[in-house]
Amino acid sequence: MLPRVLFVDDDRSLLLEIQRVFRGRLDVVTATSGEEALELAGRFPPCAVIVADMHMPGMNGIDLLQAFERHSRETTRIMLTGQADLETAMEAVNCGNVFRFLTKPISPKALEATVEAGVQQYNLVTAERVLLEETLSGSIQTLVDLLSVFDPKAFGRSQQVRDYCLRLAAQLGLSAPWDLGLAASLAQIGALAIPLELHARRNRGEALSAQEAQVFARIPEYGARMVGRIPRLQSVARIVLYATKAFNGEGHPMDGVAGDQLPLEARILKVATDFVEGMRLRKAWPVVVAQMGLAEGCYDPWVLEALETVLEPSRGVTVELPQEFLRVDDLETGMVLCADLASSDGVVQLSAGTRLSGFHLEKLRLVRALHGLEEPVVVSRG
Repeated sequence: MLPRVLFVDDDRSLLLEIQRVFRGRLDVVTATSGEEALELAGRFPPCAVIVADMHMPGMNGIDLLQAFERHSRETTRIMLTGQADLETAMEAVNCGNVFRFLTKPISPKALEATVEAGVQQYNLVTAERVLLEETLSGSIQTLVDLLSVFDPKAFGRSQQVRDYCLRLAAQLGLSAPWDLGLAASLAQIGALAIPLELHARRNRGEALSAQEAQVFARIPEYGARMVGRIPRLQSVARIVLYATKAFNGEGHPMDGVAGDQLPLEARILKVATDFVEGMRLRKAWPVVVAQMGLAEGCYDPWVLEALETVLEPSRGVTVELPQEFLRVDDLETGMVLCADLASSDGVVQLSAGTRLSGFHLEKLRLVRALHGLEEPVVVSRG
């Protein structure tokens, strides 16, 4: 598959010449204005390189490249202009995060070399991202698996929350929801900082002092500090930090951050988390969404509207995935538990909604050998 490069210039003859030069070597897409370029960007997968003229009617090149960075951070950005002045070059590099700055007229050979360097830069950046995502995702998944042992019910629900977060991210046009997915999986990691006896008292329904209740309210803060120690997860830590804070700024952390100052991902995570909890208690999504809508100032209205849009096709429709009743030895990774799974002594080992991993299968075999396990296990392949 040829690398896709977007050329933006109001000179149509130049664009035709560029298409001729790169024919057969690049997937060339052209636009004669910044507005058209952004419209094309919304229809195509991310481009490896964008080459934009500085001076065009309407949106200029710097504004276009800034807007394009929000659409696709990894796309290599190259500026082309007929005015070889230092001020324009500095503004392009500083404001548009430009990889190279070229002046007209430019020879086809020089343009080819620059675009080729831009494609190589894009490949390096995307390869690093893929490696980082695969490495971190594997490590984080192992951590999440371990956390599922600590609190099976909470971490079973976290997988449902993550699914809704990703659906909301797609509805809202979030181009890179990777941070959000990790934050959803790790949102409850701060619970590990709380003494086990305090967890046990709350699980038994015992009354907690105001100070003890505050400890649980600060789980996002503990979690953010823990996640923030992992290299390159600072943005994930910030999402976790604000995961339970209301849109109007109420709640922890009490730092005055509210409204659009809150990370969009954190606003999505709060809506998804509270929706899953509401569904656990009430089961009917229209009722849950209606009650969330009545909680004035609690949720971002835009995100709440997106949730209703995501759910609307399922109104009045009950979709049940086929269930299978299997022995532990027949379970496979990727299957989803349809009911809580307890050992023979009544202790819940994994919660309904848990997507089974290799770690979970090993755990279930060990629990069965030591304590016995309720079989068959009810699962789906959702």
